[in-house]
Amino acid sequence: MKLSDLYAKHKERKEERKAKKQLKKERQYLKDLANRRLKAGAGAYMEGLEATTEMTDWFDKRTNRHIDLVGKYCRKIADLGDERFEGILDRAETHDACKFESPEYEPYVWVTWQYKCKDDGREFEGPDNIDDLMNQATEHHVKNNRHHPEFHCKKDVELINRADRDEPIDELIDGTEMEDLDLAEMVADWCAMSEERDNTPKKWADKNVNVRWGFTPEQKKTIYELIDRIWE
Repeated sequence: MKLSDLYAKHKERKEERKAKKQLKKERQYLKDLANRRLKAGAGAYMEGLEATTEMTDWFDKRTNRHIDLVGKYCRKIADLGDERFEGILDRAETHDACKFESPEYEPYVWVTWQYKCKDDGREFEGPDNIDDLMNQATEHHVKNNRHHPEFHCKKDVELINRADRDEPIDELIDGTEMEDLDLAEMVADWCAMSEERDNTPKKWADKNVNVRWGFTPEQKKTIYELIDRIWE
């Protein structure tokens, strides 16, 4: 092996260790934040909104696993060496951190629990206002995170399907202002979700690209090329 190749491999391993260390640090921060909220609130997070320890434990476990998976696919994107996606590891460090903070944390505990109940074939029960609170939190999340097309559109309300947040609304959401780095984080998010739910990001893209979210031909090409290159 050439000396230059050895240097290259050493640099690659060094960068990988650095990325893992950064992700571990961010994960610990999120766990500590969640624990502080549990101790402070003792299960009560919002007026009229209460959650059990089982629910909050599941939220922490599921959300941290999702963040880990997003980091996994962000590292795959970084390994492509494409300058368009420079900064993707920084995005991995903060991905979905806002779900551990108000106004998202309390309702998202219920959102995550609702999906678990559905997967387990259990009836989901919550306070009378829980649907409104979950929808408001979801709209807040997508409007305040660049990896969601809703962040870039001009609409501020009615951004999600209130009957089923996994389905499109009647109006196409304009995602044409998304930058390449935003698209890369979005694809990493889609890949993470697909791995969690035993699906594929291509199926999700086929269902939603220019159906739920509008993209330019160049953006669409970037999305599908990334999926082809990083999906296992």
